[in-house]
Amino acid sequence: MIPQSLSRGGLLALGVFAASTLIGTDAISQEADSPWKFSGDVRFRAEFNDMDGVSDRHRQRMRFRANATYTFDDEFTVGTRVTTGSRTDAKSPHVDLGGGLNKMELNMDRLFVQYTPEWFGGAFVAGKFGNPVYRNPVYGELVWDADIQPEGVAVVYGMGDMGPFSDTGFIGAQVAVLEQSAGEDFWATLLNWHGKVKRDDDSSFDVGVSYYHYGDPTPDGSGALLGVGNSVAGGEFASDFGIMDAVVAYNTGDFVVSGELIKNFRAASGAGDGGFAFGGAMNTESGKFYGQFQTIETDAVFAAVSQDDFLYTTNHNSFVFGWKNQLMEKLGLHVWAMASEMEDNGGAGDETVYRFRVDFNFKF
Repeated sequence: MIPQSLSRGGLLALGVFAASTLIGTDAISQEADSPWKFSGDVRFRAEFNDMDGVSDRHRQRMRFRANATYTFDDEFTVGTRVTTGSRTDAKSPHVDLGGGLNKMELNMDRLFVQYTPEWFGGAFVAGKFGNPVYRNPVYGELVWDADIQPEGVAVVYGMGDMGPFSDTGFIGAQVAVLEQSAGEDFWATLLNWHGKVKRDDDSSFDVGVSYYHYGDPTPDGSGALLGVGNSVAGGEFASDFGIMDAVVAYNTGDFVVSGELIKNFRAASGAGDGGFAFGGAMNTESGKFYGQFQTIETDAVFAAVSQDDFLYTTNHNSFVFGWKNQLMEKLGLHVWAMASEMEDNGGAGDETVYRFRVDFNFKF
């Protein structure tokens, strides 16, 4: 039975929220009663990088992704996704053109089983799946890169109405980050609560609070994840990581404004442990325009899983501005620019670095 606090419509909304992240959307036209669902996309990207102290880099990139799910019955679904990109680079599904005319790699980045029992009012997921937490709707990858797929187990549960909040939900996941055959393993725990406050004018406030608790990121002295942006001392990370990510967004349908607060409660004394972002987006007849400013201190995020869109993964003050326009039903254009400088340059130069991208995205 579905809990009294969660209507069938609320469960459906929760299922759409979870499935759109775990599985993917925009399925290919197919029989409505088919247990199979297929979808995918292709991206062509031109990228221009204005670097500090090294040669500028300009490149052309491609991405291909294909999703497939099979629904056994009302409760069990198996899903998978294949994508281009290097198997050892979890953050990037892109392939650079000009690699000596070699073949492109194709790897599986999702493979999971989803169990949605009627008695629970939510879903259990096991395998390698998309991160289903509520994100900043303007730019939402400061703490967890959207291209990184967690591995482990997760639960997604609809909680119904809670005081002024509707459509509330809880997400919990135990993630295997690094498994070692002859040493200690590295695990992370992810918790998220999200809810919505609806207003009489059809606008709403969306609220999401996530907490990422990381175990020992250098288990038994392993340095597999070192050198990615966080402070290091004695061959280990200087800080531990217990990161809160709180997001509040006001949405009218055509306009959204958001704020984000990031805090690492387990950072070392004296280490930069905080960050924030604020931005907005507007839908117009000419497409969607958006912009966001963010400040991220050195150990505010765990750099091994945080974004790689800006030229600095952590320790940066950055702006991002972009324009998205649907050119055709299945073809979208995304033009975006990023400017970054070090938040704490340690006495080094404070040059601003820039990245500019033009993406053509085809969906099928």
